Formats: sequence, structure tokens, C-alpha cells
Amino acid sequence: MALIACTCPYCGGIVKMEDTLTSGYCTYCGRQIINDKAVVGQVNVSMDRTSEVVSVLKLAKYSMYDGDANGAGVLLSKAMQMNSENSDVWYMDAVIDRKNARADLARAKQYPSLGIFTESDVSVYKNFDPAKNSVLLIVAVVFSFFAIFACIPIAIIFEIYYLLPLVFVAAAAAIGGSVLYMKKTKAHIPEPVFSDETAAAKNAAMDRVRGRP
Repeated sequence: MALIACTCPYCGGIVKMEDTLTSGYCTYCGRQIINDKAVVGQVNVSMDRTSEVVSVLKLAKYSMYDGDANGAGVLLSKAMQMNSENSDVWYMDAVIDRKNARADLARAKQYPSLGIFTESDVSVYKNFDPAKNSVLLIVAVVFSFFAIFACIPIAIIFEIYYLLPLVFVAAAAAIGGSVLYMKKTKAHIPEPVFSDETAAAKNAAMDRVRGRP
């Protein structure tokens, strides 16, 4: 058994590690370091960033709860860059990126879970983004406006005055139907609960997501 000197990736301290160990702790900052591959006279050290990934995923889930699709996407990308070998990031991506949802769900089953965003959360959060449901209402309002605008001169020129109330009724029906559809498909997402998180930590995370000081 031999001791190999290497540099801690966290604080830069010199760490002495037995060449047969797969992990150890820095004697300066106390954080765990991983020995991925021992080479003669050198240890290739990588950082265990699981706790950081968990924290970022929690913030991403809070963002989804708030209906902030852009914020959730940014946080998810950050978590993936740190560690993509967990099912949570892929289940979350299946909700945020619908186009690749099937591939994401299949990929998620290949990795262990961190317990932050599970398969059951996929169906709960599927309509978390209110902007997607509002598209139909916007289209209905724009279409109704142009339909009414176009029918006014036609009704006057051809003296088809009964056409105007018909168009108004159709426009109201289209807008009303869109509103009802939005209410029907509105996501009823429960507030995220994490067993390892204190009330103070939870409130701090929610404030951070909502941009509060």
C-alpha cells in the first residue's frame, strides 16, 4: 500500500491518499473526494456533486410549482451539467421538453433516483406551464377580432346586418370555450415537500425562486 499526493479540487490542499482507496476526505476542508482511477504516481480526483445536484433540482421543482418554465429549464440544464446519471433530471426533462419526452422517460429508467423528481411527478407536473394553455385563448381572441373586423364592411355593403350578431356570438363562444378549456386543463400541483428540508430552508428556496431578497 502506498500513499499518493494529490490536490483537493475544492480548496487546493494537498491530500495524501492510499492508492487502493476509491475515495477519501480532504484534511483541510473536510469534503469528500473521489478517486476515479489510480495511475502510477498520480490519482485522478473528481468531485462528488450529488448534494449540489439535489439542491439545484429542488429549486427547479419549486420553479415548476410556480409555473416558471424558463427558470426551471435553466436550473435543469445546470443540474444535468453537474451530473446526468440520475433519473430525476430525465423525468424532469420529459415534462419540460415534451418533444423528447419518450426518450427521456426511457433514459430515466437506466439510472438511480435522488428522490427529488420521480416518475409519479411526471403526470402531476405535465401542465405546469400556464403559458402553453394560454396559447389557445390568444388564438381565439385574435381570430375573433379579425372575424368581426372583416364582417363589418361586408354586412354594410351587402346589407346582411344579421351577420354581425352571428359573428359576435361565434366569437364569444370561441373565447368562452378557450377559457373553459384553460380551467379544465389547469395543473393542480401540490406544493413541493422534501423530508430532509427544514421550514426555513424551504422558505429560503421559495424566496430565491420568486426573486425575493
